[in-house]
Amino acid sequence: EKLKLDCDALLSCALKPRETQEGGKTVKAFVVGKTRSYFRMGALEYLEANRTKEMGTQSLSIQRYLRGWLVRKGGKEAENKRRKAVFKVQQWFKETQRKVQAVEDAKKARKAAKKKAERERIAREKAEKKAAAAREARLAKEKAEREAREKAEREAEEARIKKEKEAVAKREKKEKEMKDKFEKDHDKKIKKYKKSIKDKEKELDMKEKQYETQINEMEDEATKAEEERDNVLEEIAKEEAKIAAIPLLSDKEKKKLEDSTEIINYLRKENKKLRASTTQLRKDFDTMQENNKRLLEANAYAGASFEALNEQSKKNNSNNSKLMQNLDKYKKQNTKLKEDLRMRQGYYDAEAQIRVNYQKAMAQIMEMIQDQCDDAQLTEDILVLALECESEAKSELAAAEANN
Repeated sequence: EKLKLDCDALLSCALKPRETQEGGKTVKAFVVGKTRSYFRMGALEYLEANRTKEMGTQSLSIQRYLRGWLVRKGGKEAENKRRKAVFKVQQWFKETQRKVQAVEDAKKARKAAKKKAERERIAREKAEKKAAAAREARLAKEKAEREAREKAEREAEEARIKKEKEAVAKREKKEKEMKDKFEKDHDKKIKKYKKSIKDKEKELDMKEKQYETQINEMEDEATKAEEERDNVLEEIAKEEAKIAAIPLLSDKEKKKLEDSTEIINYLRKENKKLRASTTQLRKDFDTMQENNKRLLEANAYAGASFEALNEQSKKNNSNNSKLMQNLDKYKKQNTKLKEDLRMRQGYYDAEAQIRVNYQKAMAQIMEMIQDQCDDAQLTEDILVLALECESEAKSELAAAEANN
């Protein structure tokens, strides 16, 4: 039923112009049934005609929209092509303009560099002139101070040399006196040793002669005693032979024999004592000869040691004089080195002051550039260049100080 009503409403709206009035009633051009719709004559054609008409209108709208879209699409493509062409032209123009600007900037940079170099040259010449004038004034002042100082140092050096000469003269005089005293003492000691050695030699000779005399006497006594012993032994042998020939001895003869035996024993003991004393005297004589040799060797060693000490004293005096000469030479060299160091220190101080003034001037120039220059890139390049120059100068200064 609802579908029927919807269909009735749709067709009533569509076929409203085909309605007719019959007997005061409105007759529609269609009839809607339950399952079908029926049209009067001419209603279906009317619908077809209206459908064709409306379709033509819709197709016109579609064509209009489509043609508009195609036109707009073509316009957009043309616009894109134009924009690309314009972009290429602009890019070429900008590239050309950039190259021209780069050439102009290079020209301006060269001109600015020339002007800067000229300004730096003029400023450097002025600074050099000013530094030269200051250096000349400083050198003149230093020359006057140096002459005054050299005069004072020369006077002090002369006074010192005079004092040193006096001290050297006193020392040489004292050394000479000590040397003379040493030589006198040495001569006295040598004479004393020689005298004592001569006395010992004389004493040894006397004792040797005395011992030789005693030995000779003892040898003579020993010889005599041996001869007496031999004689006594011969007599004893004779007496023994006589006794052997005699069968019995009397008491008197026995007593005489005992006395002879005692005398022989006594002579033997005395002979032994003489031999022992002779041996002891020979040992003492040998000991005395050894002592004499040792004394002679000690005398020779003492003389050699005194000669060595004398030579050492001469060498020490020569070395002392050479050392004094070297000391004077080194003192002069030290004075020259001090003067050279003072001059170099003054030159270094002046250079350092000039460098400080130059750094201050550069700092002021950089501040003026930063305040007044509108080109940020140029200002940045100048700052970078100034910092590079500053770092290079610091590195060179550090290297120079390290080398010094």
